[in-house]
Parts: sequence; C-alpha cells; structure tokens
Amino acid sequence: MRLASGVLLLAASLALAEDPPTPGYVDLHIHLAGHLAVPVYGRGLDAPLPRGRTHAHGLVRQLGTDELAAPGPSVLVSLAYANPFTAELESRASMAAHIERQLAYVDGWAAQHADRFAVARTPREARDIVASGRKAVVHGIEGGTGILEEAGDARRWAARGVAVVTPVHLADNSFGGAWCQAGALSLLNLPGCRKERSAPVARGLTAAGRAAIVRLADAGVIVDLAHLSRAALSDALGILESRGVPPVYTHVTALAVRDDPTAMSDTEARRLTAAGGLMGVTANLGHMPPRPAVPGNCRGSLDDFRVHWDHFVDLVGGGPLGWGSDFQGGVDHLRPRFGPRGCAPAPPGATALDTLGLARADLVEPMFQALAAAGSDRRPLDASAERFLELWAVAQASATRP
Repeated sequence: MRLASGVLLLAASLALAEDPPTPGYVDLHIHLAGHLAVPVYGRGLDAPLPRGRTHAHGLVRQLGTDELAAPGPSVLVSLAYANPFTAELESRASMAAHIERQLAYVDGWAAQHADRFAVARTPREARDIVASGRKAVVHGIEGGTGILEEAGDARRWAARGVAVVTPVHLADNSFGGAWCQAGALSLLNLPGCRKERSAPVARGLTAAGRAAIVRLADAGVIVDLAHLSRAALSDALGILESRGVPPVYTHVTALAVRDDPTAMSDTEARRLTAAGGLMGVTANLGHMPPRPAVPGNCRGSLDDFRVHWDHFVDLVGGGPLGWGSDFQGGVDHLRPRFGPRGCAPAPPGATALDTLGLARADLVEPMFQALAAAGSDRRPLDASAERFLELWAVAQASATRP
C-alpha cells in the first residue's frame, strides 16, 4: 500500500522532471473568502484593514491583498467553507451556492490582481504561475456536509477546479466523527463528544464517509484529514493507502508537544508521511502552547511554535513539511515575545513579529526566518510547494473515468 504511494509520487516527479522544482512553500489552509462565510470578516480582501490589529484576532479581519502579496508562501490553498453554526441548517442547494459564491469571489479577486496572483486548476498551471513570479491560488472546500452527498458531486467540484476537500469539519456529520475540542466550539459537537467518551470506535467513518473518500479519490481530489476523529482518520488513511493516493493534513499540531484532542500523534504523522502525505503545521494559539510548559519559553509565542515545528521536522526525517495558517478561520495566532502583550520589554532592534506576534499575513515569512535564525531547519518548508504539486498530480493521475 505504502509502496504504491511512493511509486505514484515517483511517477509524478518523473513526469515533471523537465521542470525545475517549484520554489517556495505552501499555505495548505487559508480562507481568502472567509468574509462570505463569516460576515464579521468584513468586505473582502481589498477593503481597508482594521487599525491596531494584534495576534488576538480570531474574529477580526486578518487578510488584505498587499499583505498576501508580500514574500511568503508561493502557493495558497484557499478553502471555502460554511459558517459552522449554520452548516447543518442548509439545504444541498443553498450549501452548493454558498460554496460557489466563495470560489467565484476568489476567482474574481485573483483576476483583478493578475499581476500578483492567479488561480490554478492543475499542477501545471500552478507551476507556470509561480514561475512567472506570481502566487498560485488553489481552490479547496472545508466541510463535506451537503456537497458530497450524491455520486457525481466530487467530480463536479473537481471540474470546478477544487483540488482539496476536508470531508468533516467541526462536528460529526453523515461521513464520520470529528475531533472534540475545548471552548465554545465544543458546543458544535456535543453529541459526538459524548460518544467519544463511551465508544470511540463508533465515531470512525460511516458507510457514506467511506464512499465519499473513494469518490474524492476517483475524482482526482486530494483528501484533507484535518478535523477527523482518530478513528475516522485511521479509516480514511487506510482507504487512501490502499489506493496509493497521498492525503494532506492541512493544519496540525503535535500531540507529543501538547496533549490535545485536535493534535496529531507521532504514529499518525509517521503513517501519513509513509503514505506520501503532507502536513501543514499551524500556529493556532488555542492549540499550540506545550503541556507542560517549556522552561524559558515565552508561552504561546514563536518559542512554542518552534517546539511543534522541530518535532515534526524530526518525524518526517527532513522530508517536506508545509504551513497551515488558518487565517480567517476564527483563531488567534502566536503572541509576541516582547512588549505589552509579550513576556519582556522590547529590546532595541525588535521586529514587528517580536512585538506583534503573527498579527498579519506579511509576518509569516519573517516568522520562518526567525525560526531559521534560532536554529530550526526550514528546508522542509521550502520543499513543500513542490511536494504539494506532486501530490496534486498524483491525485489527478489516479482519477478514474466516470
């Protein structure tokens, strides 16, 4: 099974061997049209940004065109999604329209800024876009409720240019179990989390969920394993392993660093990597500070993100490792090390990242530069755009005829 994944990845690499590797890294999880799903994010990427933004910006607009165009990821996987508090109330037609509206917004925005961005519908298009000096935007969908119910749905979204789908979001759905988390978002999955305490096996993939994974693979769509319960993740990964199709896990933290229901275990990470998959490490403040705290670290800052990053670098053995921002996904990001919101007064020469934390999209690249300066290995990051495009090529090459 794992050999099949390796063979397909090798075949995809050989098929593209005439091209130099695509430079840069991938943001596997960003919500460029998040304002259409959650109205508190305002009027879109070209509207004026709020003043005085901080890292504690979970429900404050986070993204603007100029900041997205700054040095940083060369590939952006933009995920359309339904408001998690209304998803279960929508019809299939309204859900499809809701997703299409977000996809169309991203298409229009990229076309308006075609000197800096372009939407890619194939790996070849993405390579050409990055080679031209622009950022490649790739469509995805987070949450399969209402959009994967019928046999032809996966192929329809693939034909629309959707490359990545997360079948389960913040609550158990008809496809299987979701992770359980603390805080207000736990209210979305109360029934599922009660089952988790009594019978975790029952929260794997349902028959409909297994069919959805197969249909996504048949359509050439990459499956995102994020948000799945541990049982459902194992079920989905087993199906994809058997087909030789690598998945992604778009925004992840390490269970070994922080014991959290939303984190990935070392066993799961090794299994995904052995299947040829790609992870995107995230800086979600709510799930990042290590337990127990690391002595000497400024809790919740770059210091703690580095612990997760270094742990996954070791696990993947130097192989590609992506970034998953989850910007405009309702989360806060890492706090500053210095200043009023940090752990010490700001020293001379302190940077914006030092005093603001990850408050803006244009601070992602400075964050990784700071990690490298502290001794972390960023070579896996800089190999991640190429790996993502290889995975996408494998997914499309593995698609079956209708």
